[in-house]
Amino acid sequence: MVLVIDAGHGGKDPGNLGTGRFSQTEKDITLDVATKLHRYVEEKLPGVQVIMTRTGDSYPTLQDRVRISNDAQADLFISIHCDAFDKPSASGSSTFVMGMHKSEESLRVAMQENAAIFQEEDYEKRYEGFDPRDPDTYIALALRQNVFLGKSLELGKSIQDQFRDRVGRKDRGVKQAGYYVISFTNMPSVLVELGFLTNPAEEDFLRSEQGKDYMASAIFRAVRDYANTHHPVESVPEIETGGVPDDIAVPEAVAATEPLEVPDAMVYRVQVCASSSPIPQDDPRFGGQPVVVEYIRNGLYKYAVGAAQTRADAEALMRTLRSGEFPDAFVVPFKGSEPWEE
Repeated sequence: MVLVIDAGHGGKDPGNLGTGRFSQTEKDITLDVATKLHRYVEEKLPGVQVIMTRTGDSYPTLQDRVRISNDAQADLFISIHCDAFDKPSASGSSTFVMGMHKSEESLRVAMQENAAIFQEEDYEKRYEGFDPRDPDTYIALALRQNVFLGKSLELGKSIQDQFRDRVGRKDRGVKQAGYYVISFTNMPSVLVELGFLTNPAEEDFLRSEQGKDYMASAIFRAVRDYANTHHPVESVPEIETGGVPDDIAVPEAVAATEPLEVPDAMVYRVQVCASSSPIPQDDPRFGGQPVVVEYIRNGLYKYAVGAAQTRADAEALMRTLRSGEFPDAFVVPFKGSEPWEE
């Protein structure tokens, strides 16, 4: 198995600057986490060959990152990034796979990361026909990765499970968006947003050696599980230094750095629709309802609305929806972004 690890940004492109309290920017944190992940895989999965798109403060273009992966005929591509938002309260980790945008957030993040194109010389010629500012430019890309979508979603979910259950991070879920680097790679590909550097607590965590160890370890565990399923290789399950020990569900030191929103808080949503293929948020079948959650179960894309604190409130919403466009609507309890059996 060949794994490409892509540390986002680099060189003249610092990525996002976080809160501005420190000189360390996104490019430094992504390289540190990517390097730790490389070491874990190299030491514990000897049957996996690792290729890094950068090993220092260089700037491979987005085309270079794709070319490196495709030329190597890689089996898996992981791009590592940190998120940013204008509200410092925004928090949590996300994993993206290629696909049509399901929300304004997915489009925002894709445009934000793809804007690195403008750092490159002759970008008009290099990326002719690809305009990261134009939502329509992403539509044709959705078909490119369809053949790899199932495995990409599988890896993405595993990474998010590790972030949530083993590192105690807020789970923002697996989403689909048109990142350039996961649109043109010819293999299952994911782009990971470790957290928000514009959130002081998350910035402190992601700058710390412990935080980087934990996040790299979480991604390693997801890669190990994926490899054992699809590319069985010799592996050593324990990480001797750094990482999250197998017997710790949520390290206390990590949980203490996340005082914002409890990721396992119970809410009640109303499922309104299920489909064998993704449905855009503006699809008329939703009748104008804001789709707050998309999740995948048993091969189906499912869509839920609302975020009631009590089942009674959710049932009131359900009755309203049943009397209108959604006669089969029903209440589903959630913890974080995942359905939960009470």
